[in-house]
Amino acid sequence: MYCRGATAIILTYDVNLPQSLVELEDRFLGLTDTASTDCLFAIVGNKVDLREKGAVESQEKEGCSPVLAGGGSASPKVPKQVQPEDAVALYKKILKYKMLDEKDMPAAEQMCFETSAKSGHNVDLLFETLFDMVVPMILRQRAQGLPQTVDISNYKPPKRTKSGCCA
Repeated sequence: MYCRGATAIILTYDVNLPQSLVELEDRFLGLTDTASTDCLFAIVGNKVDLREKGAVESQEKEGCSPVLAGGGSASPKVPKQVQPEDAVALYKKILKYKMLDEKDMPAAEQMCFETSAKSGHNVDLLFETLFDMVVPMILRQRAQGLPQTVDISNYKPPKRTKSGCCA
């Protein structure tokens, strides 16, 4: 019901709770059945703003950009429990479940994001990426198929007949 005819679906989990990724798969994979056949799937790990400071510092040493924005937050820092590879694995599992060929779909690395709704980290990137992919798909579908609306301008109501009980 939630995904009927969807062109894109955003599946979100908490990067600090491994169970949230498991539940995402268990609860929502079946709901994707009603999405359009060429639907895009984005797997989004949220709450990266809650990562513990040590994890951010180790990323900086490895040459990755830090994910915390805004400096001193009163939120408690917790260790990140779900890795990007886990999201990639779920993305590939969804493609297999939907019987989609990985070669015909965007790369998993392009469709898996880590965001922070609190700080806004990567939220724009997520929606810009989906927008750039969805708009051409919609335009292509419109050019190839039937219109998505029904024309009722030439509708003629059926003639009324007298019923036997009230004549």
